[in-house]
Amino acid sequence: MASGPGRALARAEDLFEELAWREQARQAVLCLETRQEPPAEIVEKVSERCGAQASALTFLIAPTASICGSVQISARVVETALHKLHELGVDPARVRHGWGCCPIAPVAKSDPAAIGRTNDAVLYGGTVHLWIEGPDDEVADLAARLPSAASEAFGTPFGELLEAADWNFYDIDPMLFSPAEVTLTSTESGRAHHGGGLAPEVLERSVNQ
Repeated sequence: MASGPGRALARAEDLFEELAWREQARQAVLCLETRQEPPAEIVEKVSERCGAQASALTFLIAPTASICGSVQISARVVETALHKLHELGVDPARVRHGWGCCPIAPVAKSDPAAIGRTNDAVLYGGTVHLWIEGPDDEVADLAARLPSAASEAFGTPFGELLEAADWNFYDIDPMLFSPAEVTLTSTESGRAHHGGGLAPEVLERSVNQ
């Protein structure tokens, strides 16, 4: 799995067309969740997709079961909220400011276990505050639909959900992928609307598996 600014050059997702977002650069940086350096054929493929020379690529490599792995996933808590907004049909460009905090998952003994723990840190421990353009009635509705609690899968540790889905992320309810607790402030009225709540009991269950 790769994250980082190089994705905006590779444009592997339809999302970039939807948002009409395009970037140009002669260098690219990608973070890989792995324990091994990428083989030459993968480097060449990334080079072609990003439009950058292989010598201009930088790969940051860290396994999920590491301090770096835990930190970089928790650091995505605001990004996760923006992704959920997009899933709800809201243009992320309407968000004017964003703030978030998230616990950092203890390092697990294996990468599969770490995938569960690190996602649970966001789903059951993440808090996000967004300032968004829109009237109060719409913003209040979004505040109720944005948190992970809006999903029927809420309450089950992510590792258990993945195992039940035979490790296919796309078989898990996409409405789950969001912070546990959100506050949305309407930039039109200045009023704040709260949704969801932290679920420390699920986090405890997750880290003790």
